[in-house]
Amino acid sequence: MKSYTKWRNWMFALVLLIVAMCAYALWIHDWIAAICIVVITGAFTVIFISFWHALKKRGLQTEFDISRVLGRDAKEALQVGDVGILTYNDEFVVTWTSDFFRERHIDLVNRKITAWIENVRELFDEDIDSVIGKYDHRIYEIRKKEDAQVLYVRDITEVYKLRHHQQQNEVVAALMQLDNYVEYQSYENEEVIANINTHLRTPLITWAKEHHMLVRRIRSDRIFVLFNHEILDRIRHENFTILQEIKDEAARIDVSITLSMAIAYGTNNYEELDKMLNELIELAQSRGGDQAAIQCAGKRVHYIGGNSETSSQRSKVRVRIMAQSIQEAIKESGRVFIVGHVNTDYDCMGAALSMSNWCRALHRNAFIVLQNVPRDYQLQDTMDHYKQAIRERHQFITISEAVDMVDPKNDLLIMVDHAVPQISSGKTFIDKFERIVVIDHHRRNDQFVVHPLITYVESQASSTCELMVELIQSIPNHIPIFEAEATIMYLGILVDTNRFKMHTSARTFETAATLRIWGANAKLAEKALCEDLGDFRLRTELVSLGEMYYGHFVIAAIKDLEIDRTMMSQVSDSLLKIKGCLASFTIARSKNNPEDVAVSARSDGSYNVQKIMEKMNGGGHFTAAALERKNTTVEAVKEELLGYLKEDAKSEGYIAEGR
Repeated sequence: MKSYTKWRNWMFALVLLIVAMCAYALWIHDWIAAICIVVITGAFTVIFISFWHALKKRGLQTEFDISRVLGRDAKEALQVGDVGILTYNDEFVVTWTSDFFRERHIDLVNRKITAWIENVRELFDEDIDSVIGKYDHRIYEIRKKEDAQVLYVRDITEVYKLRHHQQQNEVVAALMQLDNYVEYQSYENEEVIANINTHLRTPLITWAKEHHMLVRRIRSDRIFVLFNHEILDRIRHENFTILQEIKDEAARIDVSITLSMAIAYGTNNYEELDKMLNELIELAQSRGGDQAAIQCAGKRVHYIGGNSETSSQRSKVRVRIMAQSIQEAIKESGRVFIVGHVNTDYDCMGAALSMSNWCRALHRNAFIVLQNVPRDYQLQDTMDHYKQAIRERHQFITISEAVDMVDPKNDLLIMVDHAVPQISSGKTFIDKFERIVVIDHHRRNDQFVVHPLITYVESQASSTCELMVELIQSIPNHIPIFEAEATIMYLGILVDTNRFKMHTSARTFETAATLRIWGANAKLAEKALCEDLGDFRLRTELVSLGEMYYGHFVIAAIKDLEIDRTMMSQVSDSLLKIKGCLASFTIARSKNNPEDVAVSARSDGSYNVQKIMEKMNGGGHFTAAALERKNTTVEAVKEELLGYLKEDAKSEGYIAEGR
């Protein structure tokens, strides 16, 4: 239409000229000429206005046959299928519409496509096949034809409503468990138990009933719940307030009880739902409880809650039972292969060495699959110091050597300080083993190794070395631990607790004392953690790059240097000392893999850095987590991290209890 505007302007100018001529004819009393001019001008004006009005209303109707674009058969099929068609020009102005639009009283000709449904622009701005939009209480699906300025439109209102109704009424199954309830039930008197039931279990049942859930108690501390997806959306929108309510009530009556929830949906196979629920409740509890683990079948697990670090739930009885189970598994095996994680640190190596000693004491051949696996440079210095002693007592082999030796049915695989195959030194052969033992202190996630024989995951422990010391102490037979192993294990605790500054309990200090009794060299340990002048200067320079965001988070984004993981963790630890900092993040390209961008995250214990790293496909522990990502940039990772931090800052729900 814009191309015809100039003709309208010329018409107005011509009319003004004719009016002037007519006025002149009247002024000179040439009545005949004046009447002729008026009649001709009036007729021409009426015709032009009629034409212009029709043009505006209907558009310029060019000779256009849609079958030339689509083909005759396609045209007829679209008509039968009640599919609308429209064409547009280079300015995205509609030039023609089929009867589909007129039947629905949608007038689009000579209007921008986006004036009808705004998100249609996504078809042109993004690489997508279709968009769904709403107009006048109807839902339309719009598709673009390649290599032609044609759009196909379907009215999917009824289908959309049916699909939405089906989704909202999809079956959702859940388990709710009061963590530590059984322990209180076993050791406390009836008055305390009655108080717990009144203040914790009753509000939980009431909450479920208020949301119209089907509730059945299946044991003293566990409740089975059934509801639909609409209710799930509602309680997710409320951010699972019941988690905080139970925690607050438990604090009022001075008991250490929290709520764990497992929620599964997305399948009509009830056996699969049952399996998902059991795995999810174990996930929620192994991650420390006080959270909901939610999973749609075939998709990733999402976690809500977990903003507080729970007190240790390890009983001496559980430690003894786990130690006996692991010992029996070792005795029943031919050979034992011990694997750790890549970029091996003190905690991983200390656990591997102590496990090797345990196997040797039971007269089993143990092989540590950490030869030629990247490790922390400070650990390497300590290993070099004890090279002779370690070589005499332990057998280190490469991954390729292990693959050739493995007997999947008779041999035992022990994973220490990790439980995710993707980061394991034995990731190429883990799936071959039928018998796997996991000993770890990191919170469990959905990438956990499949079907382990024994799982000992305690996220409340400071380190895997702490777990190993307690296990070895619980065995009736003597397990020899010498200075080299004890010192490396002691260093594992020192590093993972940042020299006992965080994530410690009385049991951590008891473990450290035991290691000192076993011969740990504290002086050598302190020297092992010293840094040279160059590293000190580099760390100071990198710390100066830190910037505060949202009042509580400090991020150091290092764009021009490649940094090893140890230095990154040291920078994060240093940033954590800044006043007001709850969590620190160091982002840089990895020195071992320059094409990858890594993040080292640290918390003072009041913020769960593991949750935010998991959102970015990383992992770790409540106060220490990390990730490594390929094919990206430092700036991109920083922007993504800031997005998640902004969400937490808005919710004000990131500060843990007890601060």
